[in-house]
Amino acid sequence: MSRHLQFAVIGLGRFGSRVALGLFEQGHDVVALDSKSDAVQEIGDGVTTAVCGDATRNDVLSAAAVDDMDTVVVAIGDDIEASVLVTALLSQRGCRHIVARASTDLHARILEMVGAHEVVYPERELAVRLVRSLASPSIHEYVPIEGDLEFVQMSVPSSFVGHSLAELDVRNKYNATVVAVQTRDEPDGPARTIVPPANYVFDADDTMWIVGHRAHLQRIEALA
Repeated sequence: MSRHLQFAVIGLGRFGSRVALGLFEQGHDVVALDSKSDAVQEIGDGVTTAVCGDATRNDVLSAAAVDDMDTVVVAIGDDIEASVLVTALLSQRGCRHIVARASTDLHARILEMVGAHEVVYPERELAVRLVRSLASPSIHEYVPIEGDLEFVQMSVPSSFVGHSLAELDVRNKYNATVVAVQTRDEPDGPARTIVPPANYVFDADDTMWIVGHRAHLQRIEALA
């Protein structure tokens, strides 16, 4: 069972709100903080506590109990100066783990200099995912892991249909591993996800979660 964690999310734009709501839905305590009252009111019922205040002030950060959090997410996207100042204040307060949103490489370097432990680029990551999906229509979901290692959900190539995992020998032929398959017991029945045994025979409507390096996965995509 995963550990119950405490988070603070500062900045409730589209990105920050989704992070706060998502963490709360996962069963964690979430304090959401923004200077705009309408943003705070909108998210109020979806988090543990919603606070309206200026996060560049230490007294506001104290009221939000950021020092007690396992992670503080600085999700401010429209005010670089504020995001840097808030990150610096959190670092000075000794916050355990600070994740900050960056819009440019320079912004990221500054955030790291003032104390961010982790920097994320939501717009850049969204663009990469979009490019991957547009360039590879058979890809349904795409999760970069490290370097060119990827975890993707793709349609089963037509040449796989009617053959078992053992017959296809995907791991040795393509240097990739099928982790899970989404299938249906009946054509119109509900989809279910399974960890496929070696004797699993692919159906035309199946999709598979597969991990491997980009070049190896592209070989499989080309079979579609």
